[in-house]
Amino acid sequence: MISFLKNFLLRNSYLILAGLFLFISAFAINAYLSGNSTTRILRNSIESFLQERENDFQKLIRNELKIRRLSDKNYSLDELNDLMDKQYGILIYERNHPFSEHLTFWSDQSSILPDSFLLKPDGNYFANLSNGQYEIIKHSFNRMLPYPLTVIALIPVRWQYFISPENLKPAFVGYSSAENRVRITAGPSPFPVRDREGQTLFYLVKTESYHAAKYSFFLLLVVFTGVLLLLVVIHNMAHAIVEKYGRLPGISFLVITLLGCRIMTYYFPGIFHFRQYELFDPTIYSSNFILRSLGDLLINALLFSWIVLFIQQEISEYRIPVFRSFSKRALVVLATMSILVSTTFLFADIVQSLVADARISFNVTNAFSLTIYSVISFIILAALALSYFIFTRILLRLVRDYLEGNILIISIVVATIGLGILSFHTRPGLVELDIYVLIWLLCYLWLMIRNIITGLRFRLNISEIMFWLFIFSSSISVIIIFENRKIELEQRKSFADRLAEQIDPSSEKLVSMSLIYFENDLLQQEFDRFRNPVENHYLKDSLINNNFSAYLSKYDTKIYTYDSAEKPLYNQVSVSYDTLNTIFKLQGKPTTIPNLMYYEKAYDKFSYIYKRVIRDSSGRISGYLFVQAEPRSYKSEGLAPQLTQQRKEYLPEYSPVYSYAIYSGNELVSYYNNYPFPTRLNDSLLPRKDFVQRKNDGYDELWHPVSDDKVIVIAKKDTLLIEAITLFSYLFSAFLILVALFWISSVLIQTRLHWQQLKKFLQLNIRSQIQTTIIFVSLFLFLVIGVSTIFFLINRYNRNNQDRLSASLKVITGEIGNRLVSYAAAANISSPIKQMPREDLDRIVNNVAEIHNADINLYDVNGSLIVSSNPFIYTKGMLSDQMNPLAFYYMNRLNSIEFFNQEKMGGISFQSIYTPLRLEKGSATAYINLPSFNTEDELNDEISRFLVTIINLNVFIFLIAGIIAVFLTNRITTSFSLISEKMRQVNLSKTNEVIEWKKNDEIGGLIREYNKMVAKLDESATALAKSEREGAWREMARQVAHEIKNPLTPMKLSIQYLLKANNSGAPNVKELTASVAKTLVEQIDHLSKIASDFSQFAHIGNPHNEVLDLHELLSSLTSLYRTMENVLFKWVPAPGKILVNADKTQLNRLFTNLLQNALEACHGQETCVISLSEELKDDQILIRISDNGEGIPEQMRSKIFIPNFTTKSSGTGLGLAMSKTIVEQARGKIWFETTEDVGTTFFVELPRYQEKPFPVLPNKALSDEE
Repeated sequence: MISFLKNFLLRNSYLILAGLFLFISAFAINAYLSGNSTTRILRNSIESFLQERENDFQKLIRNELKIRRLSDKNYSLDELNDLMDKQYGILIYERNHPFSEHLTFWSDQSSILPDSFLLKPDGNYFANLSNGQYEIIKHSFNRMLPYPLTVIALIPVRWQYFISPENLKPAFVGYSSAENRVRITAGPSPFPVRDREGQTLFYLVKTESYHAAKYSFFLLLVVFTGVLLLLVVIHNMAHAIVEKYGRLPGISFLVITLLGCRIMTYYFPGIFHFRQYELFDPTIYSSNFILRSLGDLLINALLFSWIVLFIQQEISEYRIPVFRSFSKRALVVLATMSILVSTTFLFADIVQSLVADARISFNVTNAFSLTIYSVISFIILAALALSYFIFTRILLRLVRDYLEGNILIISIVVATIGLGILSFHTRPGLVELDIYVLIWLLCYLWLMIRNIITGLRFRLNISEIMFWLFIFSSSISVIIIFENRKIELEQRKSFADRLAEQIDPSSEKLVSMSLIYFENDLLQQEFDRFRNPVENHYLKDSLINNNFSAYLSKYDTKIYTYDSAEKPLYNQVSVSYDTLNTIFKLQGKPTTIPNLMYYEKAYDKFSYIYKRVIRDSSGRISGYLFVQAEPRSYKSEGLAPQLTQQRKEYLPEYSPVYSYAIYSGNELVSYYNNYPFPTRLNDSLLPRKDFVQRKNDGYDELWHPVSDDKVIVIAKKDTLLIEAITLFSYLFSAFLILVALFWISSVLIQTRLHWQQLKKFLQLNIRSQIQTTIIFVSLFLFLVIGVSTIFFLINRYNRNNQDRLSASLKVITGEIGNRLVSYAAAANISSPIKQMPREDLDRIVNNVAEIHNADINLYDVNGSLIVSSNPFIYTKGMLSDQMNPLAFYYMNRLNSIEFFNQEKMGGISFQSIYTPLRLEKGSATAYINLPSFNTEDELNDEISRFLVTIINLNVFIFLIAGIIAVFLTNRITTSFSLISEKMRQVNLSKTNEVIEWKKNDEIGGLIREYNKMVAKLDESATALAKSEREGAWREMARQVAHEIKNPLTPMKLSIQYLLKANNSGAPNVKELTASVAKTLVEQIDHLSKIASDFSQFAHIGNPHNEVLDLHELLSSLTSLYRTMENVLFKWVPAPGKILVNADKTQLNRLFTNLLQNALEACHGQETCVISLSEELKDDQILIRISDNGEGIPEQMRSKIFIPNFTTKSSGTGLGLAMSKTIVEQARGKIWFETTEDVGTTFFVELPRYQEKPFPVLPNKALSDEE
């Protein structure tokens, strides 16, 4: 055992050392990244980043002439682009009044400076602004003419927006990974960040919950590689144990080791910090203690696949022996089928749970709804299916002899076990799925047992693998579709309930809890703050953000304040007290909440208004407060879905997947999307129960009666066929990827990364080369066509969107211009943009925006925002109130009539178009901007449909290519195999057949050359045969003459001696005559033996085979040697009958010859020890015949089986030659091992005759003997 371990460690030392090195490296890297060193590095990097921009700003302000030109808007396009490319904002203010400064230049749209900073002295400051943390540098040019200038640099340190969806996440500028490692703090810490003058701006502290492995891909890769090497070492150890000690110890070692390591990770998860990764988050997927997360399921699936692959490789063709006892055979079948059925239901449960219990999208018809977890799930499904396939093949191959010919009985047993399990383990709502799984298992068993597509063969070719991948991909697709349909129906029911809520004013619950903070005492204490314009704005924002933040995506909430004289107190939107009070008193309908009214703006949209009278301690009115909450009406391409990151397919308000209609009194009152709903319902269409599904012209309708007179209908296109095909394609692709990974892993493990062995694996045969080439060509074309088409779709979409925006801008500009002109004429004003009330301008812009379903911004000629139909992003500081500087340049300096620009806000990229508004002929009075805050749903939908189509086509092409590859390779390799077989059959001793080939192709040319070679070979064979026959006759004549001459010489001498004695009258003639006669008889017997040996050798090629028990034959032979003196004979037979199909006479001659040779080899030994033993090896019987003789000299070993060669002083030398011929004719092998002065062992291996397996349930019971 110690030597075994030493050899193993030496052979795998490089893997062990590499694994240890990686683990030590990972520990060191983790300690370094998790310690203060990484915080210090980040501090230095951020500090360097800020100081570089400080130096750049100082270089800019040294050029006073350039600053003046920028303020006077006298700069070039290249200068503007250069300033916009800087990673900080530049603002220039002109002070033309001692206490008034106005902005004259800005370099970006993200820099928002509070007015209070203009009052601060020059210097460097650190500030929290509305969209993040900045270093602010102020520099004044007090002596610059004609007016002093103030230049401010806003260097962003960290972005932090009002809300934090996926595309507006908080992040350090230039160091996105720093967000997870450090945070900014005002208090002192060991890591201050200083400006170029050494003044501390802020401090950094390490994030307490930071785990280096979670955020460092390199560290994760090091750990993963180390674990992989550890598993390879375990695999190699198990394989070495199999080679040394047998299958069972090796397999047990692998299973126990991997199981122990896995259990350790369950109870000690901190070893690898699994729970820090989202993959191991139970909220994404969790089923039970074992499958507590998607990551756990992935690990378990891959480890189980590894184990079953190892078992399949090691057990090879092993089968469980067939017992003669009926009860034992029945027990084996029952146990095997129970394991099979239980495993099948277990795997089906896991697949069903993965779809039903996980927050993972399997909506394959929308490629953009899939996530990385969807991809991982498909890999898991492929791993589960492949491991199940391999496991069941192992199980069925072990009991193969029990199953053949008993399909009906086995099916009945499986069905009974399956129904029994289901009766004790019923799952509500999954009965149909369980029955489907049981029926599928019966069909699967039938295919396996009947060897359809050779399911139980040890090695499968490519066409067979493709068939089983097709079967499993189709089967799993059915389960996923079954669960997807259930999930989608529940979602639609939820949608219907939400729509029912929206058309019911009882949805006041959305705002009721938010009004608890509007108590009189609180408002009385804080009301005076509303009289200050800065405090007013801050306090209203705080109240909305703190109380209504959960409902900002549903309601547009505004707070209005008025003093005791009903005059407005700095309201953002100019609305009079009388307007709101009229809505409250006349339009409002009471709710269950005091002072809260609702009123209907549209049939299914309810707004809320809340009024609070503020009184002081004496009861006198201090003022009034109104809260107005109106439901948001998003455009399908609006900004809000991007900001809230809501999935459109899950929001019926603007879902591209669903259409809905709302009926009241059988009349259509509201609908969404373009489904042709009937305008009126007749009584036959009214549902009789809640939630009724109906099929209608390729659509699936869900009818939900809300009340006696209100009905909601939600329609969705029925995509069952395309969903099934696409699911199959995804699963089939996942199977192919996993099979390729398994093959690569197997090659790497078997070759142990040795280049020479790797080269052997990479030397593919012609069949594999052709199939691989066709497959890779199809994959390459798929990638090329896919990428080029997606680029084409994106470019076309951008062009179409630009054209659409341009057309909309022209219409909107004309409409706004006409309304402003009409308003100016009615109000008798000359400049409506400047003179008309803000609320009137706001109403016009919002009305046009609502009509055209667009976002509209109106800027003045100085680039400042006047009105926006979507003020949310400006009031919350996501963008500044200033126009995009590049657009302002084209509008103001170049007087362009239209400018299209690609703009950005955080991680959101959007298109924007500008045009001047000219109310009269001449210069522009304002600039109109249409930002396209769309989520590119139209583009994504088109790309998704294209991806679905091309993936389906590619899988189809892949299957066709596979079939064509198999056909071509079979055609080509069959021809080569035919030629190869004919070449193997070429023999000079027989007539060689030519190959007939009618096609005039390359193979035909090869065959013609082969036929010419055969013809020439036949001629040569005839001449050679003639020469050999003559030589053989000469050799035979020489041998026969020599053998006959040997006995004739003593016979001649004896007769001559007798004749001489008789002539001389010798007295003992009678005795001499008897002696001569005895010698003559002996020599005549010897001549007879020579003749017999040659006769047997001549007739040995004509065996008469029969099925015989080898034990009976050997028993009769061994009885002859057991009674001999000075002979110790041992016979160790194998258990049971040993049946062979051979010539009995020749086998008797074979073993007689070997035993006689063993006996003769012991000549000179006091005791001759002869051992005869048998060993069963799979389908073979191995017989050993050993002696303790003198052994065979080394120089004679290579000639031992050559005819006429002998080591004895007498004999023909035909014994062992005949023995070898007899064994080979019985399809066996013979060889020997010898040691001089120790002995010789001859080995004879013969194939066993296989009896037909006993039936599982025979008509007559067999005996209990095995």
